[in-house]
Amino acid sequence: MNFGTIKDIFVGKLVESYTSKDKKGKDLYKKFLKVLKESETLKTAFIVFKNLETKTLNSEISANEYLKESISMFDSFKGKKSLNSEIKKLTTLLENNGIEYKNLKPKTLHRDFHNLVTSPRNISSLQKLHEARENVVSWLISEKETIKDNGEQSLIKKNIDPKKFLSIAVDKFNEKYKDSLTEEEKNILKVLRENNEEKSKALVSQLVKETISLVNQHLTESVDNVTIKTKLLETKDTIYKMMENNDSFSQNVLKLYELKKNLKNV
Repeated sequence: MNFGTIKDIFVGKLVESYTSKDKKGKDLYKKFLKVLKESETLKTAFIVFKNLETKTLNSEISANEYLKESISMFDSFKGKKSLNSEIKKLTTLLENNGIEYKNLKPKTLHRDFHNLVTSPRNISSLQKLHEARENVVSWLISEKETIKDNGEQSLIKKNIDPKKFLSIAVDKFNEKYKDSLTEEEKNILKVLRENNEEKSKALVSQLVKETISLVNQHLTESVDNVTIKTKLLETKDTIYKMMENNDSFSQNVLKLYELKKNLKNV
């Protein structure tokens, strides 16, 4: 299992804890941070993987150089300090909390970069490593849309297709809130029902911006609390990542709205 996939599991549990008010996800994320703080290997992986996820470069030459430098960050971690060895601390944490991870499908970026860092260089692995490098370079130079929020820049994929989730989202949203819809909730439901691509994109963008604004507000209020600040930054990243998975849009609309409501009540 690669580090990126495991990292996303912990982040996902943190987000779920905010939307469901279940403290288990928050407690688990605290343990995740504690493991990172005690491992230079995992701290390095956390930073490098996050940088790769959001980085955009304007040429293959630059992307190859950036990838080369990213891989070299792990050169000093050998034996018991290697990435594969240190990841066992995180998989053990997941297992101890009854969380399944072995059958999850990894993101291509996570899988390929992990292979570039951990796979031995020999004839049998040559083709796999070549393909992995090409995939990561392709990601680094891929076109992404930049949107601004309070002067900051965040990245989301361009290929959002609201039509894929609208009909399901309408049913789920209506089922969840039908007995006590506010004016805002009625408006969300109305937009989803209209099945208009432009209005749907505007809805998604609005929910993201409003939720990010609340996260930023809490970041300002928590400037002296490193643990809370770290969690809020991870939540902020996850809000944008929700927009990358077209297959889960119906769930993400609900999660974004619930997260927004809970952040208002903190």
